Amino acid sequence: MEKRSRTEEEGEKQVRQGLLESVQGEVEAVTGGRRMAEIMAAVKEALSDMVTATGRPKTGGRYAAAIEERDRLAADEGRLAAEVTRLRQALDQRATAAARLVELDSPAEREERRTAIQAAQSRFDAAKAQNEKLKTAEAELKLVRERRNAAEREFKAFTEAREKAALLQEEVASAENNRAEAIKRRRQAADAIEMARENVDLAEAEEQKVRERLTHFEAATKAREAFERLADLKQRLAEAEKVRQNIEEGEAQLALMQIPTKSIEELQACEVEIAKLRAIDEAARPSVSIHYEADAAGTVTLDGKILADGEDRTYDGQARLDVAGIGTITLRSNRPGRNHNQIVQAEAVRTALLASMGVDSLSAARDRQAKAQQADADLRG
Repeated sequence: MEKRSRTEEEGEKQVRQGLLESVQGEVEAVTGGRRMAEIMAAVKEALSDMVTATGRPKTGGRYAAAIEERDRLAADEGRLAAEVTRLRQALDQRATAAARLVELDSPAEREERRTAIQAAQSRFDAAKAQNEKLKTAEAELKLVRERRNAAEREFKAFTEAREKAALLQEEVASAENNRAEAIKRRRQAADAIEMARENVDLAEAEEQKVRERLTHFEAATKAREAFERLADLKQRLAEAEKVRQNIEEGEAQLALMQIPTKSIEELQACEVEIAKLRAIDEAARPSVSIHYEADAAGTVTLDGKILADGEDRTYDGQARLDVAGIGTITLRSNRPGRNHNQIVQAEAVRTALLASMGVDSLSAARDRQAKAQQADADLRG
């Protein structure tokens, strides 16, 4: 709530930005394909509620309302600053009147001075109240600025995700072309096997005709040549049957290795939901810090532990600040209670999905899917 230097504000901004980038990296690590497209559509829909297509604040949206609130608070700040200046002048006049009090001693003047002192005291109390309102307005203005900066960072992250999705779409199109070519080669191999079988049938019929026609030595020689040709065709057929058997075995192994794409997408969505819930829970925790004056005589403790200069410490529910020479300050977060059931339910869904797929993590499921895709490519080859 207090005023801080630009260096401290930049440090805090970098810490928050680092947190957001960490969460963004986790999300990008578990997203891809159609799920990314769905996330992009959801982000675009949420962003459309705040800004227009050109990036300007949307009328009636939360972003536009925050900017209007910021302008209103800035105007209030200027008005309150003028009021503080006027009240400070009143305090100066009160000091001058106090100096004259020493020189004046008549009852009438004493009564007049008492009346003036009471009026000055009233104006002083009003000035203190206005000063407190000014501090509150400055805190609200700072909060609005932070919300605006967060919205700008979210928009930047959305733009980067959209560009990455375009690149992934091109890779998917290339993979589909390769798959179509492999299927074509597999059909050609099946046609070759069928042709070999027909050749065997033709060779057997030709052998039978030769056996019936040839009754002399020349006929026997031609029959031996036909027999050799038949043996060669049978060998080729056996090789083709072996290839077919390998294909069937590969298809059986592939059926055991394959994991439904929908299951992986559900597991990926569950991982994203768990990461989001944990990030929201961590980011929502309140914090407190203190900056000591150079000549400060004592220190401040938070729940019995010394709070170092500039240290940012978080707490849950409420905390107790012990200020030497002043007393005890109780801090309350006054935020809604965290619902751990959401995280527990999401983790239970993830465990069930992992058990149904027979893996222990999303990376293991993707590795297994990658192996299944490689096996499918080898099988088509």
